[in-house]
Amino acid sequence: ADPARGELRRPIASVPAISVLFDDEVEYARAGVPLDRTFSVRIRSASASARVVTATITLPAGLRADSTVLRASLGPFGFMTLTFRVRGALSEGRHHVSVSVASGDEVFVAGWVPMDYPHLRPLRFYRAAIVEIEAVQAELPKRTQIAYVQGVGDNVAPMLTQLGLSVSIIAPDSLGTAKLARFGAVVVGPRAFAASPALAAKSPVLQAFARQGGTVVLQYGQNEMQMPGILPYPITLSRPAERVTDETVPVSIVDPAARILASPNRIVASDFDGWVQERSTYMPTTADPHWRHVLEMHDPNAPPNENAVLVAPVGRGVYVYSTLALFRQLPAGVPGAARIFLNLIGATAPSPAAALP
Repeated sequence: ADPARGELRRPIASVPAISVLFDDEVEYARAGVPLDRTFSVRIRSASASARVVTATITLPAGLRADSTVLRASLGPFGFMTLTFRVRGALSEGRHHVSVSVASGDEVFVAGWVPMDYPHLRPLRFYRAAIVEIEAVQAELPKRTQIAYVQGVGDNVAPMLTQLGLSVSIIAPDSLGTAKLARFGAVVVGPRAFAASPALAAKSPVLQAFARQGGTVVLQYGQNEMQMPGILPYPITLSRPAERVTDETVPVSIVDPAARILASPNRIVASDFDGWVQERSTYMPTTADPHWRHVLEMHDPNAPPNENAVLVAPVGRGVYVYSTLALFRQLPAGVPGAARIFLNLIGATAPSPAAALP
């Protein structure tokens, strides 16, 4: 009996004696590039007695572990983390790393995560002890150090690190004192301006960084992106805002000569294959003429929209405003999305002769 909520009922549930999970389900690597990475395996016992466990990792061709077998003692209802160091290189494509844990005569190859919220019955989410690694044929921008301001529900930064970028997480209220000159780009996560009033107040800092030659990449926002000063040049959003919910619709290139589609990776139609859930969200309806349009996409029976990716020179640098649903694609390991994101980070200002007045 709970004084505030009244009678609480918790169902009895059976679980495996040993739960085994990797920290991540999907990771990136660059194809053909030397990889040196650790894989952490979380092992939890639901047994009332101590157990000796033996964890064995299985690797794809091209990778080797310092040790493929690790042994440990697990106390009653105990928990531990075992770490495998893996090195090598992978060919392009999707690969799998798996682990199994033996205890006595039993072998365990899956684990569970508790889901316990006040409005739901307690549940358990099960998944196999497998990490999928997407090895992408991708080149990095010339400047690989980036600052990242996290947004809402944002798991992009770890994926950029796996691709080989040096990512520093910067808190919004630290932008004014951070030494941004050492970074090639500052990336702002989705809906970050709505989540942090401090970030909106630091918009002049971001624009000053661009004027000095830096690249600023802003991921999508909602109506807050129309507030004066957030972007260097205005945009408008309709109500409801335009979006591309069909992740399979064709994408047309508006500006074939755009540098952002050519460097460091040549973006082609296949880079938009295998996307999940949606292509773009909260797309601007109109954009100031200083913005250059790169791609066109729209849902069936919807009007054309060329505002999914906008690029504008600011001083010696550049602003990129992207409403592509990359925050969904990178955690899913979509290869083309990784290549596109690297190009956004590597964007440079157009030559003076091509710049708008």
